[in-house]
Amino acid sequence: MTLFSKHREEFIVLRDYVIGWLIALTLWTIVRSVGVTVDGPANQPTLAHNIRIVTVFGTLMGVLFGIAQLKLERYLYRRVPLWRLVFYGLLIDVVIMTVIFSMAYRIFRDIIGFNEDVSFIQFVQDPSAILVFFYSILVSFVLASIRQLNLLLGRGNLWRFIKGDFYQPRVENRIFMFVDLKDSTGIAERLGHINYSSFIQDCFYDLHVVQNFKAEVYQYVGDEVVLSWRVTKGLDYSLCIKAFWAFEDRLVERADFYKEKYNVVPTFKAGLHFGEVTTAEVGEIKREIAYHGDTMNIASRIQNKCNDFDRTLLISQFFREEIKKHSTFNLELMGNELLKGKNQLIDIYAVNRI
Repeated sequence: MTLFSKHREEFIVLRDYVIGWLIALTLWTIVRSVGVTVDGPANQPTLAHNIRIVTVFGTLMGVLFGIAQLKLERYLYRRVPLWRLVFYGLLIDVVIMTVIFSMAYRIFRDIIGFNEDVSFIQFVQDPSAILVFFYSILVSFVLASIRQLNLLLGRGNLWRFIKGDFYQPRVENRIFMFVDLKDSTGIAERLGHINYSSFIQDCFYDLHVVQNFKAEVYQYVGDEVVLSWRVTKGLDYSLCIKAFWAFEDRLVERADFYKEKYNVVPTFKAGLHFGEVTTAEVGEIKREIAYHGDTMNIASRIQNKCNDFDRTLLISQFFREEIKKHSTFNLELMGNELLKGKNQLIDIYAVNRI
């Protein structure tokens, strides 16, 4: 696995933050140059200077704020109350802006020039610098809010919401994987309600590895999660299999943690199928994107067969046609099954690691 594929989601977040900060600094430069001008100790930058400043600082601030956001999500979300999370966020913003102001001071002193002799303390106390600081707080808040909306709606769906793609039902091709905890009833009885809920939280937290394989989380339903991929030209169907195996590997890596905390190591089973579904925005009190169609029903019922066949990953014959060329997969025909509610037999295959 390449560095990009292993940290794909992190690179996407950094890319989005860089783009956001480039746009924000461009707007700030336009306002300073064309609209309201704030007097400051520095000479008026030329167009070339402005382009250089926006490019350098937009990229740098995007990377720094993006990394800070990823670290907050990874280490502090679900662990500290919201007010403390906001406080930590502001503290990080101050540290980042101190670094940015230090670099900006050197650039204005050595390249653009000051109207008078100005110390670093005087530079950061200037009204224009104070405005830049509060503007950075605003931009950071907006980008973090967009990030949370994107997580809430699913990657890429925010832009589709803005375009109005979901106002009217539409048909699209999608892959669905139903992932369910094995022996969930027995584990719940042993752990009790509170510990079991905490157990599921930890399991689904470790599920984050699937985002490196372009997976979208459609729904969490109790101890089951539904993953989805939008079928596009050139999509590598094997990513779906690799996503589930990456999740399994993550649970194995954290086996000691689960044994120590819960005295049980989780094992999941999954069913895969793809085809046409109808996509629409539903609900008024609480709105969400919903998928309807036999594709989801078949994927769910294939997953239900995992216990019968004593396998952790089953796929339909249609999905098998898309991945059979991959030599890394051992495909085992489990039989023809008349799935509940269907009038036709469907071949079900187990996917085993070589």
